[in-house]
Amino acid sequence: MTKRQFSRAEIEYLRTLPSIDAVTDSRITYAREFQIDCMRRYLQGEKPTAIFISAGLSPSVIGHKRIERNIARWKRDEDIMRKAAEEPEPHDTAVDNHNAMSEVPLGKIQSLVCQVMVLSDRVDKLERLVEGLRKGDII
Repeated sequence: MTKRQFSRAEIEYLRTLPSIDAVTDSRITYAREFQIDCMRRYLQGEKPTAIFISAGLSPSVIGHKRIERNIARWKRDEDIMRKAAEEPEPHDTAVDNHNAMSEVPLGKIQSLVCQVMVLSDRVDKLERLVEGLRKGDII
C-alpha cells in the first residue's frame, strides 16, 4: 500500500489550521488540544468524520483511513482519554460553546477551500498534460 502524498497547496492549507502542529508531504502532527477535544466529542457520541470536518480536515484531503487510524490510536492513549473524559473547566465552557456554534460553518468553509485547492492542482496537471499532447511531447 502506498501512502498518498499531500500537494503543496494541501500542505499550505493544513498548516493554517489550529488543529495541526506540523505537516509534511505524507504526515500530519495534530495539536494535543485537538486530540483531546476530538476524543471528548467522540465520547459524547459525535461521528469522527464530523469532528474532523468541523476542524477543516475533510476526508477528501486527509482520507477516511487516516481519521479512523487517529481515533483508534488516540483511544489507546491513556492520557488523551483521561483528559477527554474530564469535564471542561468552567473558563473553557464559554470558548467551547462559542466553538460549537462557529466551528461547523468555519470547518465547512475550510473544507471547501481545501477541496478547491486540490481541484486547482488537478486542473494544473491536466492543463500541462494537454499542452504536452498538443506539442507532441506525450504519446
